[in-house]
Amino acid sequence: MIMASGNGSNFEAIVKASREGILKANVRNLIVDRSCYAEERARRLGIPCIKLGRKWVEELEQVLDELRPSLVVLAGFMRIIPERIVRKWRWKIINIHPSLLPAFPGMHAIEKAYKHGVKVTGITVHFVDEGVDTGPIILQKAIEVDPRWTLDDLEGKIHEIEHAWYPRIIQTILNGRWYVEGRRVVIEEYTG
Repeated sequence: MIMASGNGSNFEAIVKASREGILKANVRNLIVDRSCYAEERARRLGIPCIKLGRKWVEELEQVLDELRPSLVVLAGFMRIIPERIVRKWRWKIINIHPSLLPAFPGMHAIEKAYKHGVKVTGITVHFVDEGVDTGPIILQKAIEVDPRWTLDDLEGKIHEIEHAWYPRIIQTILNGRWYVEGRRVVIEEYTG
């Protein structure tokens, strides 16, 4: 199950990886919390989309209890998952963030990194915990920032890395050959 709130490019990359055999899992549903382009991608890809309403927390709890997904993949879902859901689904919810955490947590991370003039940035895949982008880190991939890049250039490079690595890490987590040691995830057998 994938959850998104925006463009849905990571959602589409994950579905394509599944259909190409890179990710050996079926994407059964997309969950959105608002009208967004990810819904259009889901329609085009033939993936059922569930749209949460005003009581989104209760609705999400009900959907999770009914569908019992192996893994909940946040792909640009722009809400903080409530503690009671995080506790119930501990180690079953992952997120991708467009910075090298702990730098630039929360929203607009790419823009913040660009305005800050960082020389290196990247992506972080992590388990969701009760904080904002504070869960145990599964993977980080760094890129050097070319000083000639525009903000759009940097955003494009970040998305390339996300689309290449997120499906692989999803597969690794689904394979179950990992454990948590402090704030890091140790992968015993990497898939990718």
